[in-house]
Amino acid sequence: MIASSALASWQEIQREASELIAAAGDRDLCVRIVGSAGIRMHCKDASATMDALGRPAKDLDLVVRSSDRGKLRALIEERGYEIDRDLLVAMEGHRFAFRHPGTGIDLDVFVGKLEFCHTIELGDRWQHHAVTLPIEDLLLQKLQVHEVTQSDLIDTAVLLATHGVDRGGDEETIDCTYISGLLARDWGFHRDATANLARVREAAGREVPLPGDGARRVGEATALLSESIDGAKKSMGWKMRARVGERTQWWEDVDEREETY
Repeated sequence: MIASSALASWQEIQREASELIAAAGDRDLCVRIVGSAGIRMHCKDASATMDALGRPAKDLDLVVRSSDRGKLRALIEERGYEIDRDLLVAMEGHRFAFRHPGTGIDLDVFVGKLEFCHTIELGDRWQHHAVTLPIEDLLLQKLQVHEVTQSDLIDTAVLLATHGVDRGGDEETIDCTYISGLLARDWGFHRDATANLARVREAAGREVPLPGDGARRVGEATALLSESIDGAKKSMGWKMRARVGERTQWWEDVDEREETY
């Protein structure tokens, strides 16, 4: 594994993210920012709220189209990053991890889709935003966590406090029909996502002291999302898995590194 060093600041991480996205665009590579950096960079209100809460800086996480992974790796190494060779072997090219010895920035790259406790397939989602994944996928990345951390609660609460919920809309509005449709096909994902929505609703204003009317906005957003999720017609696969319920594990185990996203 690559040795650790002092954590980079959010300002350094966001500057590096912007430069990487621009450099990838110059080479016609399809790359998007995800994770907490993605939430910050999706809109200024989210970034300002995370700063107000003192959300500590984390890694820079990217996702790249499968066809572009080799070229993106070359670009990243040209910028002075060192690859984690243990993870490279273990993941067989489906995931990469890098560290920059000068800046201390940890960089994680997911290939084609986001695989954690639950998998988020991206399909045609790449073109919805020029820098990050769409806001729904940034939210789903947080809702898929089986055992949420304080950082997860902060990120989810900030996202819901700074974005409206509706059926469709612009890129800064969470499309509840997309969320509910996806969860209606996957009972395990549905189980963890709905539990996490309830958890973040409880945390808003208490464990996560959101400024202004943030707690109210989180309450409204979680209520609208929960109503849409509950009302969505469930697939046959969802119903069959629901019969088994919690008698068998419904999430994939992740390693310690992945739990920090």
